[in-house]
Formats: sequence, structure tokens, C-alpha cells
Amino acid sequence: MTASAPSSLKPRKRPQHARASATLDAIFEATIQLLVKDGYPMLTTTRVAERAGVSVGTMYQYFPHKQALIYAVSERYLEILAEKIEREVSGLPAAAMAEALIDTYWAAKTERPDVTRALYRSRNLEHRH
Repeated sequence: MTASAPSSLKPRKRPQHARASATLDAIFEATIQLLVKDGYPMLTTTRVAERAGVSVGTMYQYFPHKQALIYAVSERYLEILAEKIEREVSGLPAAAMAEALIDTYWAAKTERPDVTRALYRSRNLEHRH
């Protein structure tokens, strides 16, 4: 059960081919790298495009503004976390499921703690604007 994003935060289009998915992967990774390195206030779609090796026009085909990009990166991060949890807890008895849930969540959050912190901070700063 995921909440629907406001239309202003939804991507303009979704990737249809492997090349487009690779482009989005590059954009998301560039976003994370810049958030970790410089923080949310210094993040711009132009800097992300440059870091990802795509044109600004390509960026805008997917994301109308920085907030939509942050939303999409955060959404992907949470989807990956949910997939990891589902894989680990599927079919377990309740007690083992609870333990696996906690262990998997902790492992995912501490795997790249700099990314977790950067995304958390960006979401908090974004909501203040």
C-alpha cells in the first residue's frame, strides 16, 4: 500500500526500454552522489545531469524540477528496501518474521549510511520550502 504522489512530484514519463532505465539509474546515482557530497541546498538538476552524463533536456523529460527528482530517488530507495524485506520474511513464522524484518531493515539502512542520511535530510529540507 503506497501513497500516491502529488501530480507535481510524479515523473513526466517512465522508462520503456533498457537504455532509458540505464539513464534513470545514472540520474538516481548521480543525485545520491551529489546529495552525499554537497547536500540538498547545492543540488540542482543541471549538476545532476552533468554528473550523470545526460543532457538537462533528458532530465526534464523525466523530472520537472528538483523536488520531483528527490521524491523519485526516495521512492526507489524505499522500493528496494521493501523488496529486500519481502524476500527475507516471506513464508517465515511470525517470530522469525519479526526478527528477519528488523535485521533486514537494519542491514539496508546501514549498508550505505551516508545515502540514508542524505535522503533523510533532503526530504526534511524539501518539506520546509
